[in-house]
Amino acid sequence: MHISKRFLLYLLPAAIPILLYTVSPDLLYVSGAYLLLLFTVAIIDYLTNPLFTNIQVNRLMNTKFSLGVENVVTLQILNRSRHGLKIRLKDDFPTEFLYDTVIHDLEVNAMQENSVTYNLTPMRRGIYQFGDIHIRCLGVIGLVVRQLKVSAQTKVKVYPNLNAIRQYELLVKRGMLHRMGLKNSRQFGEGTEMERLREYLPDDDFRRIDWNATARHRKPIVTEFETERSQDIVIMLDTGRLMASPILLDSLDTTDTETISQKAMLKLDYAINTTLMAAYVSILKGDKIGMVAFADTVHQYLAPKQGKKQFLTMLETIYALPVHPVEPDFEAAFSYLASKQRKRALIILFTDILDNDSAEGIATYVSQFSKHHLVICVTLTDSGIVELAAQKPSNSKSVYQKAIAERMLQEKQTTLEILRRRGVITIDVPAHQLTMAVVNKYLELKAKSKI
Repeated sequence: MHISKRFLLYLLPAAIPILLYTVSPDLLYVSGAYLLLLFTVAIIDYLTNPLFTNIQVNRLMNTKFSLGVENVVTLQILNRSRHGLKIRLKDDFPTEFLYDTVIHDLEVNAMQENSVTYNLTPMRRGIYQFGDIHIRCLGVIGLVVRQLKVSAQTKVKVYPNLNAIRQYELLVKRGMLHRMGLKNSRQFGEGTEMERLREYLPDDDFRRIDWNATARHRKPIVTEFETERSQDIVIMLDTGRLMASPILLDSLDTTDTETISQKAMLKLDYAINTTLMAAYVSILKGDKIGMVAFADTVHQYLAPKQGKKQFLTMLETIYALPVHPVEPDFEAAFSYLASKQRKRALIILFTDILDNDSAEGIATYVSQFSKHHLVICVTLTDSGIVELAAQKPSNSKSVYQKAIAERMLQEKQTTLEILRRRGVITIDVPAHQLTMAVVNKYLELKAKSKI
């Protein structure tokens, strides 16, 4: 039980007779009677508070949270009493999550319900525990506040970003994929199934001219084929130590080391978010999707298969995939995949490159692999390093930081160029552009029948 500000205000008149007792000692009896009446009313206010009998609270949320984005939690209050109530709520959410609000104040009219919402942003995958909901309710008279703890313990799983997939589904239905930054995904290429006839364009291959249709229309007509489906897509996830580097969300602006380590997503998490989005788009396009997760050895493997069941299997396989504090063994990973993947496939490798030696090592295995497969090497641009390289030095420390950042960027561009010379397609973009860059590249390659 807690007393309200109104109760404290009502205590003040009792002080007047006490201060004037020298004038008339009987005023003390007046003060005592007033206090007795006030406390009696407060007890009645406490006992008649509807908190324990006429209020119901529920927590509404998804059992699966998405990594790195805001997940909505709703606290719903039902007031079955005949009085309007002022209520304060506090939810015991996992302390590892970023949050926007802790205390929620609201009013609930008699025989009605009301609700409040707040957002939680998990920064690590895994299983987390929600605790109880704490409620404070002001009495009908407004003198006493009662408190109640509602048992609402539950667990949630933090998965890679599923919100982007839900948004993709919605925009596909509306034909508005450009809002996500995706290019037109209607694909025509060199497949075997004829899609339509159209007028010849200057950049068309003359071998695609349909001479019968040209004779009928008296102008050059070409045949356009739909690109073949059921192609194999294999995603390789490097889970080695370099993928454990944290990258801050755009909304977080801090230089504090502890904040960066605890409130930033790992490079691997960005790669996993992109993996699931690319997998989902591929499955909708009729392709088979597979996966290899490796570090010093291969830890997970899924053979390419079609259908949403395969997507769900992949989701459960990688939602809690850990980072391994070791150097990745690319030779072992590519050798393993070569023994499993005989059919030509699009290989999307998510990794990080530290120096020229590592790039030469990757390039050696990738160049051998690219004889039978199409390989994309995907890396993340660290926006923090880019900002340091672009800053104007103001002291000796900033001069040193700028020089080191510029050197790191230059070395990375050199290593990426090594891969490009070996015939490897490279993608190096900031974290917030990663998903769209990879999906658009997949759609582009599929449209051009390069897979």
